[in-house]
This record gives sequence, structure tokens and C-alpha cells, in this order.
Amino acid sequence: MLRRLASATVFPLLLTIVVGGAAWALDRGASIPAVLGVASLASVLAVVLLERVLPYRREWNRAHGDLATDAAYLPTSVGLNAAIEPVGTLVGVTIAAWISELGGGSLWPSAWPLLAQLVLACVVAEAFDYWGHRVLHESALLWRIHATHHSAPRLYWLNATRSHPLEVLFRGLISFVPLAVAGAGENVLALFGATTIVVGLFQHANVDTRLGPLSWIFSVGEIHRWHHSPLLAEANHNYGNNFLFWDVVFGTRYLPPDRAAPADIGIEGLDAFPRGYLAQIVSPLRWRSIVAANGNPRPG
Repeated sequence: MLRRLASATVFPLLLTIVVGGAAWALDRGASIPAVLGVASLASVLAVVLLERVLPYRREWNRAHGDLATDAAYLPTSVGLNAAIEPVGTLVGVTIAAWISELGGGSLWPSAWPLLAQLVLACVVAEAFDYWGHRVLHESALLWRIHATHHSAPRLYWLNATRSHPLEVLFRGLISFVPLAVAGAGENVLALFGATTIVVGLFQHANVDTRLGPLSWIFSVGEIHRWHHSPLLAEANHNYGNNFLFWDVVFGTRYLPPDRAAPADIGIEGLDAFPRGYLAQIVSPLRWRSIVAANGNPRPG
């Protein structure tokens, strides 16, 4: 009974604490880097602890020969995301100024309550990332890049960063630039960042979350595990980066009511996909030889 209660509450509770705390700190003049730094550290520590006390699969808490590779992606992901923000802001603000001059004002509803602006930011950003993620699956060429993320043999907090650098750049820009173009304020972008930190960690965390009705909103835990199914017909669903708004709209939400997500994840029939960091970085250039070793289970 206590486990079921914990499974239903840990995610919304931590999300509320982190985002609410970030809003409180920003309102009192805290710097955005400090707020996001504290949000990241607190979220990682909480999720790492939860993986030990409330694991979804205990065997996923043991290394599968993947720890060094996942650890290598962490500085790459953090560094690229840090670089995307100033570049995206410069591009977005430049375009926003041009739009404002033409239309006589900003597109963003800055007078709305901050929470309403945050919800709008999530909806707008997800609209672009949904299609960006979906095309990574449906394009033969782009799947070569996205296959890196699906090569993980288990799901736990650290492999949330297992993405090819080209994918990090692509998805980071298509999520961030539209918000900057629309004129979203710094505090809105900061709260959006805090939200994505928590949701992104729980998305891959080896934590036994049971979302109930929230599984129609958040792409976390039990519903995102289906996206990592080795079967193409199951994996090509639940494209939302953090939320499922657009999966619901376009009919790609997938959560079978009669069975749990598969314990064995990865890329069916592509055992030759490299496991090391550097080999994965160059894998798009070696795609034909990788596919030739095992057939072609995915576009490419």
C-alpha cells in the first residue's frame, strides 16, 4: 500500500517542489544560473535515491556495460545545451524584434500569470519538438543519429543524456528558438528549464512511477518505456519530449492497459550497433556497415 502511494506521488511532488521553489527564488531576485543549478542538483540527487528505494526493475540498477558510455555523454549534453541558450536567444530575440516592429508588439502574452505562461511555453515548445522527434524516427537519414539514444540496454537516470551531439543541437534549437521568437521572458524560460529537468530525469529513471491520469500529460516512466521497446510498431509512439499533448492530438500516445512495457529494450536485430562513446559518435557515418551486420530493422 505504501509503495503504491509512493509510486503515485513521488513524481508530481518533486515536480511541484522544484518548479515552485524555482519560481519562489526567481521572484526574490535569484540568478537564473543559480536557480537552474540548484534545481538540477536537487533533482538528480532525489532521482538517484528513488532508484534505490523505489526501483522499477532492480536489475536496471546494475551496470550493463553502459556506465562509461553514458557518463561520457553527460558533459557533451550539458555543454551543448549551455551553448544552445545564448545562440538560440540571439537568433530568437533578433527575429522577435523584427516581428514586434512589423506587428507593433510582442507575440507573447506577458501579462498572463506566470504559471499560465509556463503552460503555454510547454505547449509551444513541445509542438516543435514532437515533430522533430517524430522525424528522427521516420526519416531514414535522421534515424542514424537518433539510434544512439535507443541503443541503451536499460533505462536509468544517466542515460537521459545518451543522445548524439547532432540530435542535442537539433532538438535544443527547435525547442528553444520558437519561445525566444515569441518573446517569452527570462523567468518563463527559466521555469520551463526547471520543468524539463525534472520531467527529463523521471522519463528515463528506474523509478516505479504510476501516473494514473497524469499519463495523458507527462511522457514519464511507464509510458515512455514503450518508446524504448525493441519493436518498431511499439517504439514509434510517445514522441513528446516531456509532455504528451501532441501525441494525444495526433494519435501517437501508446500505453497498453493489459501489460507492462518490455524489460528488454534497445534496437531489435541491430546487435552490431557500437557500445562505446566514440564509436557511437561516428556511427552515422558507418551506418551501412552496421546495418549489413544484422539486417535493417529500422529505416536507414
